[in-house]
Amino acid sequence: LQGALRRSGFRPLPWRYPSRRHDVAALVRRFRARLSAFDGAEAPIHFVGFSLGAILIRAGLGEPVGFPIGRIVMIAPPNDGANLVARLRHLAWLRHLYGRPALEFARGDPWLGRLPVPAHPIGVIAGTRRLHPANPNSWLNALLGNAEAHDGTVEVASTKLPGMRDFTTVDATHTLITRHPETIRQVIGFLRHGRFAPGLPG
Repeated sequence: LQGALRRSGFRPLPWRYPSRRHDVAALVRRFRARLSAFDGAEAPIHFVGFSLGAILIRAGLGEPVGFPIGRIVMIAPPNDGANLVARLRHLAWLRHLYGRPALEFARGDPWLGRLPVPAHPIGVIAGTRRLHPANPNSWLNALLGNAEAHDGTVEVASTKLPGMRDFTTVDATHTLITRHPETIRQVIGFLRHGRFAPGLPG
């Protein structure tokens, strides 16, 4: 995705963070500190986030920043959490396997609804590939009999966000969705035009 963005004329600046060691509030504080590096920028800055990263963008940009914000793409974001966490977060091994933030994303958890929604164009991409060997969560969801549309980890309905500009789905599992050619095509399209392109046939 970064390479495709670069080839399309964008200048991606990836932010790496310790996603397993800190709770969401601490990660949001780290993200806000990172954003301060862009204070005074004149050109709008776009944001692309995957899964937890999309939630950090949502929370971090919910407060004023010192630079103009362009468009935001959320890829497989658990905006309303995930049933898998709601069903299994009482198990001690879940925290060790997924890290601290995972326990905060039970489906319908009230704090998710209280998160701000940035007042900027937001596009949401959800995956629909329910089962994939590279996604262990997809096997857990199958064992739990999850009949909803999901990407193996997050339900499609849970990715949606009130006020989003556009929404689309990709036939990909949560683990690999950022590498899918259709995801990459749609991210670039939204950053350029503020809308997703029509889906490819087949």
